[in-house]
Order: sequence, then C-alpha cells, then structure tokens
Amino acid sequence: MGGDVLGNVRVPPEKHADPLRSRRCESNGGRIMDAKGHLRPTVQYGIMIDAGSTGSRVHVYKFNYCSSSPELESEVFEMIRGGLSSYGPNAQGAANSLRPLLQTAYKSVPPSLRRCTPISVKATAGLRLLGAKQSKDILNAVRYMLEHEYPFPIADGPDGRGKGVEIMEGRDEGVFAWITVNYLLNRIGVQGTNVAPKTAAVMDLGGASTQIVFEPTPGSGPMPPGAHVYTLEGFGGRNYTLYQNSYLGYGLMQARKSINALATFSHALSNPSAVKFGPSTGTAVIGVTAGADAVRIPSPCFAPGTEKKAKVVLPGRDGEVEVMLTGAPGGFAGCKRLVEVMMNKDAACATSPCSFAGVYQPSLMNSFADSPIVALSYFYDRLEPLGVNGTFSISLLESLAKDVCAGPARWSVRFPPSKYPEALKELRDRPETCLDLTFQHALLSLGYDLGANRQVTVAKKLAGSELGWCAGAQLMTLDEEGVLCKA
Repeated sequence: MGGDVLGNVRVPPEKHADPLRSRRCESNGGRIMDAKGHLRPTVQYGIMIDAGSTGSRVHVYKFNYCSSSPELESEVFEMIRGGLSSYGPNAQGAANSLRPLLQTAYKSVPPSLRRCTPISVKATAGLRLLGAKQSKDILNAVRYMLEHEYPFPIADGPDGRGKGVEIMEGRDEGVFAWITVNYLLNRIGVQGTNVAPKTAAVMDLGGASTQIVFEPTPGSGPMPPGAHVYTLEGFGGRNYTLYQNSYLGYGLMQARKSINALATFSHALSNPSAVKFGPSTGTAVIGVTAGADAVRIPSPCFAPGTEKKAKVVLPGRDGEVEVMLTGAPGGFAGCKRLVEVMMNKDAACATSPCSFAGVYQPSLMNSFADSPIVALSYFYDRLEPLGVNGTFSISLLESLAKDVCAGPARWSVRFPPSKYPEALKELRDRPETCLDLTFQHALLSLGYDLGANRQVTVAKKLAGSELGWCAGAQLMTLDEEGVLCKA
C-alpha cells in the first residue's frame, strides 16, 4: 500500500523562458471563464504568505489555465526566521518583517500581471496564542502595508470577509494541506477520470499545533455532525466529505514545552529538598545549578550525555523557569511515559471513538484501513537527516527512537557516517531529538492508533512544490475569487 504513494506525481510542463507564457498551451483561446463569467488568463500568478509560529514564508505560484482546472507550473519559495508573534506588541515591526518576502514576490511576478495577482497572508497557531488585541494589531498593520505600498489585490474572499489577512482556522489549515498533497499526487482535481482514486490522509506537524485530515472510506458509516466534518464542494468536479481536526498545543515546539515541564515538575516532586522554586514568579530557583541560574533536571527524553537549557512553565507559578535538561538513563520507555501523560489518551470521550485529549475521530483502522498516509512538516524535518525519507513503518520509527534515546554509544552503531552522513551532526546539534521522535511515535501509534506495520510516507516537496497548506489555500483562492484585480 505505501510503496507507490509517490508514484503518480503531477508532472508540470517544461518551464517557459517567458514568464508570461506556458509551454502547456499557447493560449486557452478565450474559453475558460470563472464563476462570474470573467475570462481566465492563460497564465495566472498567486502569492501566499505563511506566517507561522517559528517564521514566515512566501510562496509565489505560477499556474496555467489551459483547461478549466488550474495547473501548477512552478513555485518561488523563500523564508525568514522569527514569526509575527515574536514581535508581541510591536505591530509595525511585525509587518515590516514581511518586507523581504514581499520584495521576492514583487520581483517574481511579471510587471503586467502584478495588479491581477492575488495575495494572502495567513497566520497560523503561533499568532492564535498571542492574544486577541496584539494579534489584531499585527494583522491590521500588515493589511495597511499591503493596501498602500504594494500592487497586489488582497484575496479577501468573494463576500469580502477579510480572509486575505487573517489568523487561519486550524480546520482550514489541515484541509488546505490535504488539498495540496492530493492535488500533487493526482488524486483530486484530475480531469476526465470516471473512477476517483483513493485520497491520502494528511498529518501536518507544525510548531504550535498538529492537524489530521482524511476522507473516511465509503461504507465506514456517517460521521456525527460537528466541526470535525468539512465538506469540500465542486473541487475538480467532485464533492468530498472530510474528517479534520487541529490539535492546538500538540505541535512539536509546544509538545517540547509540555514534556520538559512534566520532567521538571516530576523531578521537583521526587526531590523536594534538592529543587525548590520561589513563591511568586517562579524565577527564584534553589538547586544544583548549571551556570548562574539553571537547575539541572534529569529527563529520560534527553539521551545520556546530552543537555540543553530550556524555559518551562510550572503549575501554580507565574512566568517561566529556566532549567538545564540533562540526559537520564530511562531511555525511550521512560520518555514514552512522560509523553503519554501529555497526550491525555484517557480523557473523557463524549462521542466515541476518540483519538486523544477527548477528541472524536473515526478509527483509522476501520475507516481508512488501506489508504495512504502522508506526514508533513516537522515529521519530515526530524526524520530525513536520520535516513528516513519516503515510506516507513511505525515499528521502524519506534526502533529509531529507541536507538536515539540510548545515547552516543548506540548512535555510532546505528548511523555509520558512510551511510548516514548527516545523522551524527544532527543528533549532536539537537539534544532534544529523543523527545521529538518519541513524541512523533506516540502521536502516530497512541494518538492515532496506527498499528506497528502501518505505513506512513514523509515528503517535503512534490513536483518541485513545497508541501503544506499553502498550495491548497492558493488553489481554493483561485476557485473562490475568480479573476481578481486591484484598481
């Protein structure tokens, strides 16, 4: 089932030297109209800015309308570190941080098409966590800058609901990633096919949240009504009823914070005379210090011989406490116990079956038993340097996590430099890799109930296009907006 997931990727046309033209067709002959009756251009550009929790990215897409469905031809991609949320109350500073990306977009779109190239800025979970006032001020500053300084029309939606500069709902983020993957795998948006191929499930692991989206197979029974049901109408001439959920707080960066806090709290409870926290802000710490101000906290989620400073938030304390997480001998099994507490698998389940944290989800074993699963973002970023690229089993991920958590003595055996040239450097530079892999394994096996032999495919690009939600969001924008130009 998993081996040929990437075997039918869309093949874009050869790049044309003239950015105003396509090698797929010389012209669409004035035959292609949008829903409002406006003529589609043969070549259409679109700009999507992903304002994520750890950085911002611009995607400049070139499509052709040689047929009624847009075909993605190429993509220009650039990213910067530091998300909009890192600017806090400095709204103008946050807006200004996007200028290098906007300059890239400006240069990438032919001058004659700029005023008809829709732009969207969609912030994700990081900005959701900032608070209503600060996040609104940042979005307003970004919108003002786009309206007054750049030629691109803002894609606010057909009814002008302000969708062009927004904090994207988690449900949309996941569904857009689902569209991207299945579009590039030729599983949706395919013209002239009578039998629809099975669509792939998408699991997208971001910094602050994680999303899962899949189409339950026919015959698995209807889903109960609720926000988890997402109906996608008329995409490529077909309707899709999807299950989706976004787990805020279960992205990789947030998971690290939670698991590190659990390790700190449990060690403090077990060793009350060795670790004490001040009564007010939690910044006063008494203990065996590392440097001037960090208590050493042994954690099974750090391999023996590794350590890293981290800031944690503890129950009943205001602010953050800086600690030094140090490797402990518990290994994968010890780390897994902490992760399982954080996953909250035993939470009350109002509508069964549930995945974790009390959230309803159709069983992947029953309603998605033999369809492909594609994992994105931090799944790929953490696994690829360790030699996992393409399709792997849940049991292989467990074996990998066990070896990484065992420490440097095991690393040299598992990752000979001749075969894995990046692995040892990755493990030395990222002492939290044991935690990351154990969390990923728990998310897939405990959270989503995937069996040991179930296959998952990781990928970063398909057909030259970055995977994630952006291409799917751009496809939806072109469908909803039609031809959009700035006066």
